[in-house]
Amino acid sequence: MGSDEGEWITAEAFRFLLVNGCGIHESNIEILLSEGLSRAEAIEMLKSQYMASSSDWLLCSECVGEAKKPGLRIWKHRWIDADHVAVTRTAEEFGHGYHTLGAPVALTKAVWVRCVEWTEEDNAKQGYQDQEARLWDVLATGGATVQPKINLFLRSQSHEYTILCIPKDGVATEAVAMRLVMRPKQMHENYWLVIDLIGR
Repeated sequence: MGSDEGEWITAEAFRFLLVNGCGIHESNIEILLSEGLSRAEAIEMLKSQYMASSSDWLLCSECVGEAKKPGLRIWKHRWIDADHVAVTRTAEEFGHGYHTLGAPVALTKAVWVRCVEWTEEDNAKQGYQDQEARLWDVLATGGATVQPKINLFLRSQSHEYTILCIPKDGVATEAVAMRLVMRPKQMHENYWLVIDLIGR
């Protein structure tokens, strides 16, 4: 959802910006400075308040520019902490399984680095791959295989499945089988579906 004044983003995307040093407008800091707080105290107070919010945020045009700098890819997938990448929007596009379970979706760092992330340097070393297609493979296979086993998943709180992908290791050029597991996990004040590698 866009606006002439800025752009709307989800609460989880805004938390990512905060973790990466963006999202706190100078005018809000100045208000707290005028009340006698130090700059560090003002930033910490605002960050704590913002991190606790579950509402979507309207970024000003200046903050949108900061958010879209290289390295801050918040729009379809984003790091929400040091160990998890949120991929909810892509999971929602696939639908099956994820719509039924109705939880935000994240990949562990291990899955992201080994099975999804792919750069121009990787293309040169290991052959061409499309990062978005690699992400789609991880999520589509997970959603399609958990859908017919929803009741079992709700009882066991675990769903294992296999994908074929070229591991990001600087060497491999052939796809190999990678075992993944989907589990619910409470983090960032919500229950997430987290996809992790088995036997990394």
